[in-house]
Amino acid sequence: MKITVAFKGFPSSDALKEQVEKRVEKLEKYISYPVELHVILSVEKLTHRTEITCHAEHKQLFSESDSEDMHESIDLCVHKLEAQLKKERDRRKGHSGAHHSLDNPELASDVAADIPHRGKR
Repeated sequence: MKITVAFKGFPSSDALKEQVEKRVEKLEKYISYPVELHVILSVEKLTHRTEITCHAEHKQLFSESDSEDMHESIDLCVHKLEAQLKKERDRRKGHSGAHHSLDNPELASDVAADIPHRGKR
């Protein structure tokens, strides 16, 4: 996983970079392929904003959050991205599982299913 952190409106901080990397590490359990993450931390008056763009296989995921504390903003943004990755993983997992039961007759032998598109030409 490649992580790029950018700061806007305030000086860069190694502590914030480390926190972003630490929080983003927990996303690795949902990813089984190489990913690029672009994190933008910005401050506008009293609002601390975090934006994370995840360039995954053939999909681009995006999350953003605003709060009065940068650490809270980072946590919220990572949580939103984690939910998106979970949903994507479950979608991919569920879709392929349906096809495997049709290919293996032993798995579906006890269930009489009506499959209208099978056998038609």
